[in-house]
Amino acid sequence: MNNALVLFLIPLCVIGVFGETSLVSVSVKEGDSVTLHTDVQIPDVIEWRFHGDLLARVNKESMVSRFVKSNGAFGDRLQLDIQTGDLKITNIRKTDFGQYVLKITSTESSSTIFNISAVTDSGSDGVTIVSVTEGDSVVLHTDVPEIQKDDEILWRFRRKDIIAKIKKYEHIFSTYDKSTDRIFRSRLQLNHQTGDIIISDIRNSTSGLYEVDFKKSSYTIHKSFNVTISDKLNRVPVNKGVTVILESGLTQLEGDDLIQWRFEHDDHVIAKINKSASSSPTFDAADERFRGRLELDYETGSLTIRKITPEHAGLYHLDITGNSHTIFRKFIVFVCDSGLSVAAVTIIFGVVVFLLVNAAVAAFWIYHRIHKNATERRHTAVL
Repeated sequence: MNNALVLFLIPLCVIGVFGETSLVSVSVKEGDSVTLHTDVQIPDVIEWRFHGDLLARVNKESMVSRFVKSNGAFGDRLQLDIQTGDLKITNIRKTDFGQYVLKITSTESSSTIFNISAVTDSGSDGVTIVSVTEGDSVVLHTDVPEIQKDDEILWRFRRKDIIAKIKKYEHIFSTYDKSTDRIFRSRLQLNHQTGDIIISDIRNSTSGLYEVDFKKSSYTIHKSFNVTISDKLNRVPVNKGVTVILESGLTQLEGDDLIQWRFEHDDHVIAKINKSASSSPTFDAADERFRGRLELDYETGSLTIRKITPEHAGLYHLDITGNSHTIFRKFIVFVCDSGLSVAAVTIIFGVVVFLLVNAAVAAFWIYHRIHKNATERRHTAVL
């Protein structure tokens, strides 16, 4: 995300067979999307070609549009605006880079050559994953060095709510919170130079899909970010034989959520709910350790472990994925089997962590001192 997105326009015009020809250079990241603008209402005929091959054609008289995909390389990643003739290419791939020629036939015919080139690879699915800890802040970058006078930037949340807008020539630098429960509550800030958006104090309600449209006169770059919650490690000390509930932190699951509880580090799924399939919670019946002891809350995704024993101690992972959010939580469960109270276990655990941290600091200081002395000796020897 730190790589600069180079966007520039080459105002070069030549006179050719089709009248005036303009050249436009667009540099985008793999995975992003781009819309190439005609800047006209439909004239008599509009044609789009890629490397000489006809891609799409719109006829004003019949208002008929058609795509021609002889090699099928684009699949369903092309979209054509029937009113303007604008061509959108989603999820840009390496095979999509090259020259796109727009031919406009009307009273005065003209053509435009869009040369699309790559910046860097940001993923094959067109969405940049940004994982943050709950309560932290995050910056979503447009990768634009500086907004120009006529540029426009529009930020959306979960495909529907406009949360920020920049129109530099109109001196508009605004953030919005149009949701009914006002989930952002002054947590949004805009960088007026780059259009980056800063979201502070990230919560479950503000995780999910963010999209930005960066519009110039001849094209629009589209970027998508999926902000996910990676929660801090929750320490749960309990006594043997009690019932423990590992809370998901949600009051209500979404209708398309997939909830999975995993144990330890081997991706061992012990409990699962698929809300989109309207299925009941399922459990790993093959694992004797958890048989008959687990209960999964269908409304919140919280996991209950009954009559816990030392063999249930360890690391638990909660993965919640859906269209509106992605949440990861971790719980480390300590089971006391020696008659010690939970408070005592907590104190002992704290002391152990303190000793380990101090040992690590001491080891680092010793290493640093040895390295410094060795450097000084080498320097003296050279002199």
